[in-house]
Amino acid sequence: MDMKNLFYILLALSLFSCSTNDDAIERTQAELEPDKGYIFEMDYRFSTMPSPEKYYQFTYENNRLKSMLGKYYYSTGIGGFFNSNVLTQLTYTSNKVQVDHFGPEGFVTYGTVIYLMENNRPIKAEKYVNNTAGYPSYLETSKSYTYDQDKIVTYQKNGGWELYTSYYFDSKKNLIKSEVLEKTGGVDNKITTTTYSDFDNAANPFKKLYLINDDFYEKSLSTNNFRAKETISQYLPNPANGNMTYPPGHSSSQWSYKYDTNGQVLLYFPYP
Repeated sequence: MDMKNLFYILLALSLFSCSTNDDAIERTQAELEPDKGYIFEMDYRFSTMPSPEKYYQFTYENNRLKSMLGKYYYSTGIGGFFNSNVLTQLTYTSNKVQVDHFGPEGFVTYGTVIYLMENNRPIKAEKYVNNTAGYPSYLETSKSYTYDQDKIVTYQKNGGWELYTSYYFDSKKNLIKSEVLEKTGGVDNKITTTTYSDFDNAANPFKKLYLINDDFYEKSLSTNNFRAKETISQYLPNPANGNMTYPPGHSSSQWSYKYDTNGQVLLYFPYP
């Protein structure tokens, strides 16, 4: 066999191998449907102690998330509590998804978010506050989504408060940076920049959970899973604060996941 033929054979094998690996990743991403997840593994890692009795339960239908059972109520400076019986329910109709965030027994209000979808991605969201005592529902906030090749931009508005968020991605489709501009009364108030790093090579178990809350949405955006965040927040001089310049705030966090024998993230596992 001459060198030219050997080269073509090796090239074909390498292309087949890459294609096979890519297909396997895509299949794994599509098949990931975690049925349980500890809250300290998913979204309250730094605000609650690991507790095996505090976990979410997920159900699916037609390859889509149908419901989540369990909710953690948290307030800075006060603490929080977990209610395992609170239901979040998703209803799919045509190009819309309705997410009902029901409250604990005795609560008279609950939130509903209605997403307008296009190509399986949200392009608009409206959050309503409902009242079980018979008062009419009202629109609390709205959000729009626009997509570019390596960028997602969201715009959220609630009265005179506005939030512009830009998400940036690398060539592996992993989230590497987000920038958030907060405006109050039409005036720039604060800008927050977050960088994401230390990605693993595992498939992302949050891909089907992205409509539950903002934290799951942020985690779902990447192909793999970031395990470190660094955030810098800067209040901007404006008439409301006397055009004062304040030093930036800084926070950083790092964590690890547990993985199974195939190298995939475990959100729920036997706890010692």
